[in-house]
Amino acid sequence: MVQRSDVPAPCRPAMLHTRMTRTCIHWLVTVALIGDPLFSTAVWADPLRSGVQALESPADSPFAQPDLRPNFTKEDERARHDERTTTKRQPRTLLESLFGIEGDDRDREEPEGEGRINPDRPHLPEASTTVGKGRIVLESGYTFNNKGSTFSSNSYPEALLRVGMFADWLEFRIGQNFLSAEQTVGGVQTSISGAQDLYLGVKVALTEQKQYLPEIALIPQMTVPTGSREVSAGRVLPGLNVDSTWKIIKDFFSIELLVAANRVPDGPNRAHVEFATGLTGVVNITRELETFVEWDAFYPLGVTDPMIGQRHYGVGGLVYFVTNNLAIDIRAGAGLNKQANDFLVGVGFAVRY
Repeated sequence: MVQRSDVPAPCRPAMLHTRMTRTCIHWLVTVALIGDPLFSTAVWADPLRSGVQALESPADSPFAQPDLRPNFTKEDERARHDERTTTKRQPRTLLESLFGIEGDDRDREEPEGEGRINPDRPHLPEASTTVGKGRIVLESGYTFNNKGSTFSSNSYPEALLRVGMFADWLEFRIGQNFLSAEQTVGGVQTSISGAQDLYLGVKVALTEQKQYLPEIALIPQMTVPTGSREVSAGRVLPGLNVDSTWKIIKDFFSIELLVAANRVPDGPNRAHVEFATGLTGVVNITRELETFVEWDAFYPLGVTDPMIGQRHYGVGGLVYFVTNNLAIDIRAGAGLNKQANDFLVGVGFAVRY
């Protein structure tokens, strides 16, 4: 191995120069390899960091971005939620529409959407509410009456169409029914059957309950002579029903009252005035099931026929609300005096569209 000190003197400067040149080249390569990524990071990091700082910078910074989010407070959010979940109702009664007379304060707001259907059947007192503007309710059923061997009847389909028109407090009513009856008098049996006269009427929701004042509805009504010859009264028979409801314990117990005066048929081409009352107690066993018991009374006026007299009935039944828009019912009753039929049974339904 040749030692560097053995190299002739004239050649040493050249070798030293060559060595320094190689060393410089090594440093340049090292700087290029190591410095390039460091330089790149330094060059690009500042703009990125500046952008992030601009997004995080305070509002008075020149890099601050405008806040386009709505400036809602918690109170605003709560108000918006209340507005979505509750609605200010339209006048539901005639007196509220004309004079601003409202019901109890607890009934001023209602959850979004509608409550369950409030059918007229199967109670003798009709519902003291209307169906609501633009809504339709169809009710139908069947009733069997019997009085020993002297009388029996079948009544169907007891169809009643209720249509809300013009305002929430007004509904138009049209009904049709068929009657089949057999009667034995003095050993002679007679039977009649056919369509009864067409029923027409309107219901006006007069006022809501306000403390001791009940919820009241008026039903001016009439039948027109469109029925079968054996059944039709042969004339227009007007009448008026007044229905009232007291909600004693809200959503649990209520009392209904009917006071009515109507002309009713008592045979082919014959009619008389009849005063009627109905008093009903309603208990909601669950939200879907209610039970009721009622006392119904009918008082004919100006009638000399001994076969026609006062009639009193005790009736009870169940109503099951399958949905908010569909209810089915069953009822049974017994006569409480001699003139009344021995018993009656019936079933039916009501559906809202």
